[in-house]
Amino acid sequence: MENQNESGNELKRDILEIVSKCVKCRFCISQCPVYEVSDGWVTQGGSGITQSLYYGIKLGRIDKDLRDILMRCTTCRSCEIICDRLMAGVKLVDAIKMGRRLLLEEEVPPIREQQKALENLQIAGNPYGMQPSKRTAWAADLDVKRAGEAPGSDVLYYVGCTPSYDDRVKAVARSIVKILKEAHVDFAILEDEKSSGDLALTMGEYGLFELLAEENLGRIQKPGFKTIITTSPHDFNCYLKEYPEEMRKIEIRHYTQFLAGLIEQGEIRFTHRINKKVTYHDPCYLGKHNGIYEEPRKILKSIPGVELVEMQRNRDNSLCCGGGGGRMWVDFLEEPRLAEVRILEAIDAGAELLATACPFCLVNFEDAIKSLNKENVIAVKDIAEIAYEAV
Repeated sequence: MENQNESGNELKRDILEIVSKCVKCRFCISQCPVYEVSDGWVTQGGSGITQSLYYGIKLGRIDKDLRDILMRCTTCRSCEIICDRLMAGVKLVDAIKMGRRLLLEEEVPPIREQQKALENLQIAGNPYGMQPSKRTAWAADLDVKRAGEAPGSDVLYYVGCTPSYDDRVKAVARSIVKILKEAHVDFAILEDEKSSGDLALTMGEYGLFELLAEENLGRIQKPGFKTIITTSPHDFNCYLKEYPEEMRKIEIRHYTQFLAGLIEQGEIRFTHRINKKVTYHDPCYLGKHNGIYEEPRKILKSIPGVELVEMQRNRDNSLCCGGGGGRMWVDFLEEPRLAEVRILEAIDAGAELLATACPFCLVNFEDAIKSLNKENVIAVKDIAEIAYEAV
């Protein structure tokens, strides 16, 4: 208990050090996606959330009310971008994530649905609670090499949990595999793949993240992979920035970066036209967190027939789909939902097809199109699916 108290006190000091730099200018309110669709008082932007955290610590109120405020954040990083540009460069998202960790240190559990996802992650290695033995079932007919099979491959395709188990997103993993095979890339997948641990880290369950990171690092290092390709920007960010120093010896690429490189090298040739007006949604963890804006657009521009149109909010001003920060596992009943707002923005841009490069965005946008009854107006696909159609 003494070590736990010391850990909690250290977290509090680190959080207060970050939040004390905030000058309460409130510029971040205008950029906060949750503020845009909430009742206002609930989430006063990144600054408002961190001020709630500040007073929670000062007043000894580390409780479920504070949890409900912290968990509303999508961790999209829009607040930090505007703060970097106009004010003090305060790491508001870092403070929010540390606040979630503090909640667990103080024995305040996550929201029930999020708690269930974390329990599934600990037991089954994925937040859906699906059987680990079925993780590679999506690739049963694709003749994909498994790690450790001779001869060894330098490239690991890390599929991720949602593309492995979600029936809609399995098509993305299958498209990526087919494109890689078409380009004669020697790659493998992990037979015993588990979550990267991104969800655990985002939700404040740091001990579980460390456990998953240690296991995954062993699985990746043993076959001697030199490059990892990920489907999800969240896994990409986690491997690139959050893993132990040993991971720095391995090149981490999001699949859009890898495919853009193959196009540049002439290894991928698009022979089928996609005669559509397409707009691209920048996923937060690909764009705002890692500055990858041009590679996905390069893929789309390389496809014959595609007319790329931009939504008014794009690149580092892109509107979050609402699924980040652990929100894929809980519904805050916001009206309208962020994904619905984004679909209407895509329609306003004149797009017939909305492209993205994140499993969470894909799932949220599919649901939004249905709830808005816009199935006859616009469709959503992952860039990998569009690229495979053109190949």
